[in-house]
Amino acid sequence: MDMKRLTRAALPFAVLAALLFLTYWGNQWYAETFGNPGVDYSYIFLGFNEQVPFLAWTVWPYVIAYPFWIIAFFYIGYRDKTNMYRILLIVLVTFTICGVWYFFFQSDVQAWRETSGLFVRDDLNLSESLTMWIYAAAGPRNANPSMHCLMSWLAILGARMDRKMPKAAKIAIWVIAIAICVSTQTLKQHYVIDLITGIALPEAAYWLLRNARAVGRLEYHFTKANLLLRLE
Repeated sequence: MDMKRLTRAALPFAVLAALLFLTYWGNQWYAETFGNPGVDYSYIFLGFNEQVPFLAWTVWPYVIAYPFWIIAFFYIGYRDKTNMYRILLIVLVTFTICGVWYFFFQSDVQAWRETSGLFVRDDLNLSESLTMWIYAAAGPRNANPSMHCLMSWLAILGARMDRKMPKAAKIAIWVIAIAICVSTQTLKQHYVIDLITGIALPEAAYWLLRNARAVGRLEYHFTKANLLLRLE
């Protein structure tokens, strides 16, 4: 393994993580601190929402999302440097859009969560207890677009761009990413509109930005920083 090809992704990933913290957790803090309840978007595709079952066991693909995203980003960056900066540019654009949207058009899924039936029970199994922990940790805000779906789709975009990626790796990325997206529904953590926007936003950004000059600029400036820090 060429460690320089691995460590060159550290600085871009740090920027991604910082922007995620600002746009998602920053808006979460703002909504809770200043009492912004947000809007319940259940009326959009209401019939579909009402047909989605609660499946507590799907909490497991949901909780592996963070390590999956980290591994996927470093794997994409290890295999193809330019693809990594395409993903980073899409991150910069889509995370910013999400942050602004959360601030001005906050959403709320608490009523949807309560249809799981967990809030009125004391005999929760492991999967159900973990789901309740997620409800408490993540809060009912910042639901639309779904960041879980958005970031999982970024991993899929990385797999799609890398035509030489081993087939087994491609399949693994697709299966895990889709499982995470499905779990946002079956855990009552998101409405279907959140899933749709969470996928449509990065997909649209990909087609608009994949050949943008900004990709080369990001690669140039981050490479200079990486060389200075001896990360590349």
